[in-house]
Amino acid sequence: MAKKRDHKILITDEAIAKVPYIKYQEIPEKEYPILQGLAKEILTISKEQNDSNEVALTYSLESENLIASGQNYIGISLGNEHSVDPLAHPTAYHLVNSTSDCVVVSLHNHPSLSKISLADVQFFLFYASVKMMVVVTNLGNISYIVKSSNYNRKEAVEIAKEALTVERKAENIKGYQEAAKYFLKNCYKAGIIYEDR
Repeated sequence: MAKKRDHKILITDEAIAKVPYIKYQEIPEKEYPILQGLAKEILTISKEQNDSNEVALTYSLESENLIASGQNYIGISLGNEHSVDPLAHPTAYHLVNSTSDCVVVSLHNHPSLSKISLADVQFFLFYASVKMMVVVTNLGNISYIVKSSNYNRKEAVEIAKEALTVERKAENIKGYQEAAKYFLKNCYKAGIIYEDR
């Protein structure tokens, strides 16, 4: 059973090494090893350049086309202990606003909170180009949400509103966790796949 933590966990080489290889649903198989490498890279950047604080990496699934045309296909933003703005990096901003399929890999280093937060969900729902949101903890665990072919944005927004109602009533960290869990338990109704590894 995992211990509850209310402080930042520093990233170790062991955590980086244990990042799993995941067969992401709704994502082309050729992307699996790339995404594993990016998850390890995000932890390495956080550990070596950002004091184990949050880092967001935005990666386009159209990378081959972007490379062929001489464009950047990865944007990296550094945050603080509790948040990061994925769009702070110009390349990330460009990718999210100009490509049809983006993957946002977001590092969270506050294991006492839900792996995917409601802030992550809001970002994921707001931008149509963001196909998948991957969260890597400082311990090397991964969870993700991905829009399936049955994705219904209107239904997803309704579920998010219900989760925000739960969050507004929260009085402590456990309450905030319950709000995020509410969305993750119900997002399948809107064609969103959630997996925790």
